[in-house]
Amino acid sequence: MQKWIDTRGGSSRYSQGQATNLRSQGLGSLWSLVLAGGHGERLRQYTEQCFGAYRPKQYCAFMGKRSMIQHTWTRAKALSLPHQVVTVMDQSHWGYVRTQLIQESLGRVVWQPDNRGTGPGVFLPLSYIRAHDPHATVVLWPSDHFIFPVDPMIQVIRDAAALVQEQPQRMVLLTVPPQSREQDYGWVIPGARLPHSEGFQVREVRRFVEKPMGSQLEDIVLNGGQWNTLVLIANVQTLWEAGRQCIPEVVMPLEEHAGGIGTSSEQQQLLHLYRTMPSRNFSSDLLSLIPQQLHMMELTGVYWSDWGRPERIQETVACMRRRESFGTNGESPCHALMESRQNKTVQEELSVLTR
Repeated sequence: MQKWIDTRGGSSRYSQGQATNLRSQGLGSLWSLVLAGGHGERLRQYTEQCFGAYRPKQYCAFMGKRSMIQHTWTRAKALSLPHQVVTVMDQSHWGYVRTQLIQESLGRVVWQPDNRGTGPGVFLPLSYIRAHDPHATVVLWPSDHFIFPVDPMIQVIRDAAALVQEQPQRMVLLTVPPQSREQDYGWVIPGARLPHSEGFQVREVRRFVEKPMGSQLEDIVLNGGQWNTLVLIANVQTLWEAGRQCIPEVVMPLEEHAGGIGTSSEQQQLLHLYRTMPSRNFSSDLLSLIPQQLHMMELTGVYWSDWGRPERIQETVACMRRRESFGTNGESPCHALMESRQNKTVQEELSVLTR
């Protein structure tokens, strides 16, 4: 099976021409990288109960008729041209996602031979983007997160992308104010504010801690820690250099593999590479080691949840169903959604969300 496939007929020639034109100007396009290679093991029993059989959570429609990955693709296409939306999936997922791929107008899918964690899960598709557009700005999109409403997030990402294109050495993480002391999340401790002429606020990152516990978590909360959404905006080369620095055992073999992209031996080379590919976590093995290279931008007026546990899904679904609470000053767990949103707009977005 091809590792780099185009799901839209005829778009490959167009995208090559576009990338060539950008490279000649020394600029890169805004690409979206959708992470969908995980198996969702923590939700296996829950998805079996909900759908009668196991399927990875990103291919499940917990609300309405559209799956989590379809909602993620919609967000990605609000920023990137369809042929510049790249999704990494596990080869074993083809049966789950085939119909959804046919329904969507996206660009490319990179099939990983096996799931070796989010480290290889990021850098394998990034190697293809880097080979195609070495000046690209990339947005990382986890496919198992709930985000509502979407518009404020899209605007913050646009601001972050503008900053990264202007100052490509910066990498920007989106964070959200914590609603609880979650031990399963990554936490970002803010540093000094950076002056910026465009009016949006960017801060340095003092520390990045993945899944803190006990007194460490209490200290993080006291120091204004925020949840990491894992939505990262970065120049492709800057991110690649961070990978070389932190997980060279992953990145250097992929760099060698990049020379075979598009050749007849590409598939066999990748299968051989993955026989010895180590498992690495993008957050704990990379982000937590380079806080000095990271910056953060806070999302406000947005309800965000990492759907890694059944209770988070159930809480969010219940929240979304309490439509009568929208726009009030009550104690609904989703009242933060409405801080700066008009009720009519939210209802329109909710109707799209639950289709």
